[in-house]
Amino acid sequence: MPDPANIDPDATKILGPGGPSHPPGWPWAHHGSTSQHPPRTWGGPPPDQTGRPAGSGGRRPGPGGHAGGPAGSGAPDSSGEGGGPGSSGRPAVPGEPAGSDRSGSRPLTRRGLITGAAGLGALAAGGAAAWRLTGGGSDGQQWWPGNPDLPVRADGSTPAPTAASKLPQGMLTIFGAPGSFGGLDASSPIGVVEVPGWGFGPGQAAFMSAVAADGTVLIGTTPFTDDQSALTGTGMELGLFEPGTRRFTRMVVPSSTGRQTQPRTDPLFSGIGGGDISDVIVVPAPAGEQGERAVFVSLMPYYFWDVRTYGLLPAFGQLRRGGADGAWGYEPDLSRTGDALAGSTEPWVAATAFPAGPNGQPRSARGMTSIARLPRSGHLVVAQYLGTGKGGTDNGALLVLDLDGRVRAFWQYPQTRPLGVELVVNPREVAADPTSEPDDERFVLICDVRDANHRTQPFPIQEFSYQASTGRITPRSTAVRAVQDGSRMETAAFGADGTLYVARTKADGLRADKLAVYPKIGRERGLVSRTPATGNWPVDSWGRDNPADFLVPGTDRGGLVRSLTIDPVTGAVLLGGLDGLVTAVRPAGSGSRMTFRTLDPVDVGLDRLRGPSTRYVGLRRGAVDAQRRTLWLPVNQMVLDGIRWPYPPFKLDQWLLGLNLDFLLEG
Repeated sequence: MPDPANIDPDATKILGPGGPSHPPGWPWAHHGSTSQHPPRTWGGPPPDQTGRPAGSGGRRPGPGGHAGGPAGSGAPDSSGEGGGPGSSGRPAVPGEPAGSDRSGSRPLTRRGLITGAAGLGALAAGGAAAWRLTGGGSDGQQWWPGNPDLPVRADGSTPAPTAASKLPQGMLTIFGAPGSFGGLDASSPIGVVEVPGWGFGPGQAAFMSAVAADGTVLIGTTPFTDDQSALTGTGMELGLFEPGTRRFTRMVVPSSTGRQTQPRTDPLFSGIGGGDISDVIVVPAPAGEQGERAVFVSLMPYYFWDVRTYGLLPAFGQLRRGGADGAWGYEPDLSRTGDALAGSTEPWVAATAFPAGPNGQPRSARGMTSIARLPRSGHLVVAQYLGTGKGGTDNGALLVLDLDGRVRAFWQYPQTRPLGVELVVNPREVAADPTSEPDDERFVLICDVRDANHRTQPFPIQEFSYQASTGRITPRSTAVRAVQDGSRMETAAFGADGTLYVARTKADGLRADKLAVYPKIGRERGLVSRTPATGNWPVDSWGRDNPADFLVPGTDRGGLVRSLTIDPVTGAVLLGGLDGLVTAVRPAGSGSRMTFRTLDPVDVGLDRLRGPSTRYVGLRRGAVDAQRRTLWLPVNQMVLDGIRWPYPPFKLDQWLLGLNLDFLLEG
């Protein structure tokens, strides 16, 4: 996602090496600040999840990861098992029925800890340095470096870290393009499946994912910069993988004029254009329609091209399965641009929620970065990461849409001044509570935060309520932190019983901190009962600490968490780190009597996929296929600091991991 800290007060250029000029009136321009912006780094508040987004999501606004090992150097091994059917009698590939053919296996190595940068979408120069400092250590034994935060015994000694668990045959399979598996070979229990036709378009890296009931895995895309304000592609697209038939489809989203590429006018950008897909989810189809829909949002659906020729891309898009071949397809009639979204609500709401662009440019949807379905109404809550533009606010907003693309509610994040210090708040991730009651649908919001000097502040979490009958969004808790130690609330998910799990990042922005747990006790979680949004909360209580009911031991071993998912069958919490460390937590009990068992982590071997030193490989938000007992995790490869941006679009290999949940959780 774009890093607001790297955009100047007049929104005329991105600062830092190679930052090209942009037209005035960018919707995330910062106002009222005369401080000098720092050069571009990846340590600032992400825009990802973005991961991000980015991450992060993002962001998370917060981005990319890295791992080691040359990419693109692999070939089928001499046994002929490279990508074709393997021998019978092996466990099934994740996502496939037992007895399916599978490709040959390739080796897993243990490696040094690779840490990510602040935020899901803001991998920093510091993150790159972390890789160079901590990479290595592939001796198959204890492999992560000494950690000053490891527990200390009563006698003052520090227990040895637990080595990552050994992979049983059939636990892990990596899917990707033929010849793209780097140093993996037949000596490992990792299965490698070469999928003909696998590949994203130029400048597109794998991002957030979702899985449909039919087993299709949908993967959004983000630029190689992991910063949606610095696009590297030519269009807008998703990847769709059907594991049963091993078919990969590169789905390019056409513009309103049918164009599949939308190059920016300025020749400096070498044909860069199109947009990102910051988040994608699968939802039930509305009454009267069978099956499911896939819904996606874009933080950057317009990149200053000629609209008359190239048309507009959707900020909010939908896919359905149908047609003669029953394939998933893009539905332009169900998708909406910023202009179309503005037309679905009152003018006074549209003016703020979808501000008009300058000089005849299309309306901004203010950086739609995360989406979640509310369980009672079926409406969709969306995080708008960006401010309104010049003369407005720097803070982002929240939006609720229905499946027809109509605005149901809008809430602008207020000016925040705890202790008199003005902060900029960028909503980055939303997650909905499945136990919500009618007309009181709860969801939580994680925001990226910076101060007036563009310094990253600890990211908070906050609980909200949506009332469908009145179209109102109401904050129920103030924005809180688990501990006042500089740690960040990174990404969140709800269990089926309403328990809230929050992955956290240490103050350095590089390492995972202990998982925070807020169980639902009666009708509320501690977020609301202990820190309600009362009075002038943006000033009086914003940023207060709200200690978690539980901090889970053993969940702070590895890089920051990019994927937090729940297995609906067992209730297990599945954590995927940027460095490729996957950890499962088995909760038991309820309310204040919960207990947790943290299983040995699994290193999925990203170091063997790594390309040149200028590239980074990392995990993104995964998706659980409960029926087929598979955790899917996208693996992206990006270029964050090795090439002066902008550069002509080119392709990099991307992958998808399938982890067999029954094997993963049997420890």
